[in-house]
Amino acid sequence: MTPSVLRPGARILVRAPSWLGDLVQAEPALRALLAHTGELSVAGPPRLVRLLAETHPGVRPVASDDARAWRGHDVCVLLTGSFRSAWCAWRAGIAERVGWARDGRGWLLTRSARPAREAGRVPIGLGHAGAWPRFLPRPFGTSCVELLGLLGVSVRDPRPRLVPSAEARRTRDRRLAGLGLDPRGAFVLVNVGGRPGSAKALPASAWIQTLRHLRESCGLPLVVVCGPGEEQRATQVCAAGLPGVHACAPVPDLAELLALCEAARVLVTADSGPRHLAVAVDTPVAVVCGPTDPRHTADHLGATRVVRQPVECGPCHRERCPLEGPERDACMLGVPPRALAGAALELLG
Repeated sequence: MTPSVLRPGARILVRAPSWLGDLVQAEPALRALLAHTGELSVAGPPRLVRLLAETHPGVRPVASDDARAWRGHDVCVLLTGSFRSAWCAWRAGIAERVGWARDGRGWLLTRSARPAREAGRVPIGLGHAGAWPRFLPRPFGTSCVELLGLLGVSVRDPRPRLVPSAEARRTRDRRLAGLGLDPRGAFVLVNVGGRPGSAKALPASAWIQTLRHLRESCGLPLVVVCGPGEEQRATQVCAAGLPGVHACAPVPDLAELLALCEAARVLVTADSGPRHLAVAVDTPVAVVCGPTDPRHTADHLGATRVVRQPVECGPCHRERCPLEGPERDACMLGVPPRALAGAALELLG
């Protein structure tokens, strides 16, 4: 470990990731910086930074990629790979700029790490080899820990940890009571969300079958959630009229979603941000991975069951499947609903 280069009283700015899952995986690194300084400026999407600030009072939100707002800081830690964020830190006159040297931005950084690349061979059980120079898929949280090592800051607890606010818990309890459920009772949370047409989302028909198997086997209430703009799939799932299935409408914000994850016995989801929220509140997760590479999230899996359908063309991480015919979306459509329900039942014990 490099000796700490952070002088006492140094003002630190972190450019947070723009995706919910990455932000949660980066939380241990952010928490370590907070422990070192007591206060941390965080730039990123406002709804994500607000979620972080509710758990960590020392977090001070800052406008994303705005050089004027970034001025006055001594150190900038870039947890994004974009050229724009590094350019912004340089323009803001921040003396110490730490990040990953990729996409032509290495010259803008004062301390940098080069991401590892794949050797070009087929990973065991994971389909095809990546085209050079694909970066090696690995847990994002691990990469953040290594980046902090350049500053001499150690991350002693690498597991993400978030705590819902008291208001979020009250909102959750009111929601559950409004659905006719006991706020202290057991239920399974099912995230059926996904962008319309996305290859990374299970279709409504597969969710309906999964929920039917779950309900028949465990008898617990099933609470269906989704994200903003994903309401159509949730409506289709709930329109099937399965007994014991309850729709969360309107869509909960991130604070309430975190509280719902905390109260659930198990979360069932595709590989998306809510999966990581559940891990951060110690809730077991049954997750289906289609085109997403499970190596990106291959940590903290003690209470996680990953369900996959291996295909020769994946994992490709494409938002839209380019194939036609029976091969189209085979990585998701080939996952047996009974297998996903079985993974959740195993976690329920």
